[in-house]
Amino acid sequence: MTTIKLSINSCWRVVVATFIALSVSIQCAQADLPSKATAAGDSITMGFAADCTGNIWFWDLFCLLGGDQPEHSWFDGSDSSVYSVHDRYKNLDSNISANKNAAASGSEMRGGGNNFTTQANNIVAQTNKPDHVEVLLGGNDLCNRGCTDPANCDDPIYTDSQWRSSVRDGLDVLVGNLPTGSTVHLGSVPRVQDLRAAGLALQSKKSWTVNCESLWSTFGVCRIATNGGTMNGESFQQRYNGVSQAQRRYNEILAEEAAAYNSNSNGRNDRSIEVVADYVDENTPSAGTYVFGPDDIDGGDCFHPSIRGQNLVADILWNSNPDN
Repeated sequence: MTTIKLSINSCWRVVVATFIALSVSIQCAQADLPSKATAAGDSITMGFAADCTGNIWFWDLFCLLGGDQPEHSWFDGSDSSVYSVHDRYKNLDSNISANKNAAASGSEMRGGGNNFTTQANNIVAQTNKPDHVEVLLGGNDLCNRGCTDPANCDDPIYTDSQWRSSVRDGLDVLVGNLPTGSTVHLGSVPRVQDLRAAGLALQSKKSWTVNCESLWSTFGVCRIATNGGTMNGESFQQRYNGVSQAQRRYNEILAEEAAAYNSNSNGRNDRSIEVVADYVDENTPSAGTYVFGPDDIDGGDCFHPSIRGQNLVADILWNSNPDN
């Protein structure tokens, strides 16, 4: 009888110890979750034209001219058709809040009145500061340029040093002002150079309702990437190659800067704010390596992510998110 009692007592000790260990493990995992997330971004984050399906008939323009569809955002879209990053956080802890108040369509990492630095300042000025920031900028830094060779226009694509400087300017604001223990997640620049091919494929697939080439030309949609002819003395192939090279370098710089800030090897992050880039290299899935197809872009401007595309962005950035 004594032996049996000792065995039972030993079993109970194991059970209790295991329960305590599991409880501690769960508490540690929950402690890594943010209390509030926010985003710095452009029209992708604002869900621009996400559910637009055509652009030929006059009624199609009502959807396109409606512009932003924040309810379809990959980050915190409220519509059930998008499984957003915020939705995923709420499944882990319903108290986690989110907003994308700093983001705006047309924003760049470097240029314009609402660039990364401006958005970063707006983020840290929020009354209740976030402890997780998603950054998805850069497409407009390429799309708003007129050429790839500085000899051919007055507004060429930004140099590596210009891009790096703007990334640092925004990160300096965030790492210097976010709460201790916060995370900055740098999403990579999407492959805008492939959107002409995706749009032409969509146009071929839905020729009765979609004319991408006409829309791009009429509204001047990212002409450095969508214009199939000569522009500012540069052929389409020359621009494609130049944009591809810049897009890759921009993402490599994001990864380089994230590593430098995260380790504080650059001496700019003495508060130990976590900084992580989703881009690793061209062989590792990221927002900057995914090649968008015809079903991933909307039928309104044949450029921005469709509902399916918004879900893909959410999937990709959630998978590389260090805070989940």
